[in-house]
Amino acid sequence: MRGRAAFTLVELLVVIAVIGALMGLLLPAVHASREAARRIGCANHLKQLGLAAHGYHESHGEFPPGLDQCEAASSPRYRGTSVFTFLLPYLEQGSLLADWDYDSPLNNATGGLQARAATILPVLLCACDHLPDNPAPRNGRYFGMTSYGGNGGTRSFDPGLATCDGVFHTTGPASEPEPDQSPVSLSMITDGASQTILFGERNHEDPHFETFAARNWVDSLRSLGRWAAIGGRKSIADVTMSAFVPINYQLPVNFEHRQDADPPASSSKDFYIHQQRRVCAFGSGHPGGANFAWADGSARFLDESLSLHTLQALCTRSGRETISSY
Repeated sequence: MRGRAAFTLVELLVVIAVIGALMGLLLPAVHASREAARRIGCANHLKQLGLAAHGYHESHGEFPPGLDQCEAASSPRYRGTSVFTFLLPYLEQGSLLADWDYDSPLNNATGGLQARAATILPVLLCACDHLPDNPAPRNGRYFGMTSYGGNGGTRSFDPGLATCDGVFHTTGPASEPEPDQSPVSLSMITDGASQTILFGERNHEDPHFETFAARNWVDSLRSLGRWAAIGGRKSIADVTMSAFVPINYQLPVNFEHRQDADPPASSSKDFYIHQQRRVCAFGSGHPGGANFAWADGSARFLDESLSLHTLQALCTRSGRETISSY
């Protein structure tokens, strides 16, 4: 008898089914492995930021300002230098500061995509943060973006209402809510360095928020997070976040249902409180929470289920709260 020259249709279908089952088991494992790698890489970036901040502290006796601001005689009226700009030499990017213009910071954004402020810094980016435009255009200039921000305390925005009880806030003659605010030093973190957040992640994705941006009520979240943070006082939102809302807070309603918001958003002016909440929010594209750098130099992941009370305790430098676990 002659042997069979090929598979039967039934045998072929069985083989395809087995391969499909194996792929179904393998793909989640591959996805989980990739996410673990992205999360570890992000934590390493935050650890580098923490070490850079400590390097700056060792040289200057204090952490860098969140945004050091002066008032100019000409436009733009307010100018500033951000925490990430101050950290450049400690992130092996000191060459960017060689010709940095501190007196007229907007000059650092001239030159199109080749501008110093347009430089893309991988250490400031998380692989899970969706930034379709980086460098991002703004008013004819380009700015490199960051996925991270300094801890601004229990409220970081609007700057006139900021609590300044974290680690980074506006400083200098044009600082808010008080003029001539000073940077923070380790001696001022009386809650303990291991109990105080230094930096955290920012999530640029929020579909509901973008429906308001589409109506020009607010700028897109994807334009927030310019590491150079050149410009007015409100640029502090580019480089700091806070515990004003929980981790991974998202706008609860879209533009169509704006009257269901609390408080209702009948106009762009009414929407401002919702904008403030969202731009303050720590968050990430990692499932279930976000990475943070701590004032003791470590990097840890916090679950999004963490209570707002505990997050506020971790963001205040001298609140004397008792924290049982997090």
